[in-house]
Amino acid sequence: MQEKLKSYLFLIIGSLVFLFLPLLFSPRPPEEENYLFTKATQRDFLANLLMLLFFFLNFYVLIETLYIKKKYVLYGFIIIICLLIVCIVPSILTGHNPFTPHNEFLPDIHKPDRDFMPKKRPNGFFFLEEIRHHIFLFTAVIFSSAFLREKVRNKVIENEKLQAELSHLKTQIHPHFLFNTLNSIYALSIKKDDKTAETIVKLSEFMRYLLKDSNQDEVLLEKEITYIDNYIDLQKSRLRNAVDLEYKTNGDFSKYKIAPLLLFPFIENAFKYGVNPDENSVIKIAIEVSENHLSMTVFNHKVSIINIESSKIGLQNTYDRLQLYYPKKHTLKIEENEHIYTVNLRIELV
Repeated sequence: MQEKLKSYLFLIIGSLVFLFLPLLFSPRPPEEENYLFTKATQRDFLANLLMLLFFFLNFYVLIETLYIKKKYVLYGFIIIICLLIVCIVPSILTGHNPFTPHNEFLPDIHKPDRDFMPKKRPNGFFFLEEIRHHIFLFTAVIFSSAFLREKVRNKVIENEKLQAELSHLKTQIHPHFLFNTLNSIYALSIKKDDKTAETIVKLSEFMRYLLKDSNQDEVLLEKEITYIDNYIDLQKSRLRNAVDLEYKTNGDFSKYKIAPLLLFPFIENAFKYGVNPDENSVIKIAIEVSENHLSMTVFNHKVSIINIESSKIGLQNTYDRLQLYYPKKHTLKIEENEHIYTVNLRIELV
């Protein structure tokens, strides 16, 4: 949300600066009385206003409906029409015929000297002198709007790709964890264990978050931590004494928001590759928030595993989402050797 506000603020400020360029760079000297209200300044102000309108027209409509669909002839024709409007209409609206030989908008720089008479210039020469900076600015507007449109389009495509990968990640979580947890609940029910009802509630909350809340762009960090709490409690119920598990949280998680399922893949990875009843299985997880910074450490011993699918897709999705949602606001360090795997993640939260 904050990124969108920054984008809108940048757009508004940029538009105002561009619109008032004629006042900042008036062709008349500041000593001249009312130089800000001359016809030349008025003409340039109107031209910049039309170019600003064309920027939004090109950005939101023409590029998407014509250029991307390869309707280049129609797109070029509209560009030329808009250029003529920008160059001619402001002069007409300020009461000046742009094709007259004596141009009152420009200072007389072609005065004859003592020995020579200036050659007669065609009317079009004065017109081109008058509008050449409009042509330059109009060209800049075309390229800048096209560049920004392409940048936004690439970001949308990247976001859609990440959302698709996130959906795939959710489907990966379902089978291997859900079925094992249901078997654990079945075993608890056979023994008439008092924890059966509590485990079912935790599984219900876990699935509700996975299927509903995680579809949002941001969730309360408190919800994300509760989701992780439920996951770890379910793992404890399932694994019992098969793993030496240490899990700690610290800080006020209710004040901040975070992209959903951003922390989970690293924790799931620890359980997937760090648990074997026949080996020394150790998992340590610590999550802390302090002064709008979240820190997470996940440590596990590497153990022998059989028929476990790779987590590369889920982890790659997490790397990409970190770059998308927290560019230059996160650090991720992974230390790995033959026996251990450690993740240190730090995120600057808004």
